[in-house]
Amino acid sequence: MKKKDNTKVEKILNATVEIILTEGAAAVSTVKVAKIVGIAQSNVYLYFKNKNDLLLSAYQRELDQIKATGELKTLNDSDIPIKTRIDNYIRSVFNYSIEHPDGLTLIEQIKMLNISDENLYDNNTIVIDLLNEAIETGYLKDLPVNLHMATVFNVLHRHALNIKEGFYDQNKYSYEAIAQMVLDALKA
Repeated sequence: MKKKDNTKVEKILNATVEIILTEGAAAVSTVKVAKIVGIAQSNVYLYFKNKNDLLLSAYQRELDQIKATGELKTLNDSDIPIKTRIDNYIRSVFNYSIEHPDGLTLIEQIKMLNISDENLYDNNTIVIDLLNEAIETGYLKDLPVNLHMATVFNVLHRHALNIKEGFYDQNKYSYEAIAQMVLDALKA
């Protein structure tokens, strides 16, 4: 059996991301990915079981990058005040969105496919737990957690895209101003 080449995995994932960002996640196919990478379609299956596995891997890679930026490791540390942990969550997504506006587009595109995989949603457990705690303590409005998550994601994603598309300069609106807008929507 052939040894798996990690650089090929990255090339396959990068090709998948390229398709998602130019044509949308529904347009991803192993044939298109293989053509971009310059390999036979059967070689894609050496690394990924199927199209869903490929999409989930691209999704997971983006989530891992978000987790690597910022203060996400502090989100469930009960020694830190809930207000600070919510700010850490917003700041982490904000920083990631500014550095990788296309990363949030990728996540949004893959989620819109409604791929049935518990891992797609389990990866947010730390955030879900944080938001539930903030609701229980009365810091956030008693609304569904997914609405809180959508508010954070959508506002920060739109802000990052506005900067990327040249609607305004990155320095025009501070983190504090954007975070306050998000918190005004979330807070009880």
